[in-house]
Amino acid sequence: MTDETVSDTNLPKTSPEKNYARTTGWIYLVVAITSLFTDNLWHMLHFSTSATIASFAIGLTGLTISRSSNNTYHRYYNLFAGATLTVWGLTGTLYPQWFKTTPLPLDNGLHVITGIWGFYGVGSLFWSRISRKSS
Repeated sequence: MTDETVSDTNLPKTSPEKNYARTTGWIYLVVAITSLFTDNLWHMLHFSTSATIASFAIGLTGLTISRSSNNTYHRYYNLFAGATLTVWGLTGTLYPQWFKTTPLPLDNGLHVITGIWGFYGVGSLFWSRISRKSS
């Protein structure tokens, strides 16, 4: 193994893309499971059927892809999930009348923050490549 793929403790490094897939997978899977037991959580998160299905899909896909060792899959997931979650959150903020139920601010904030974080993982890859080329 090269020095780039092994850390000081001889354990394989995880990429930011893989960390994002794993973390958002767990977050959205927990949100989806929670939505099976309640319609809203502390009047801060509202769960509809379509949001539950979407959360299950994002969660299971993220956890499945995080098990893969192919970084290309991680990057595609980051781009797709990042774009989807960002649009979902911004639409809920700017056009709440489009939804059957009124999305709450924590709903929209969770989607926007995790969506933007998806672009960060991909962006870190590009910045690391640019910095290697310039040195």
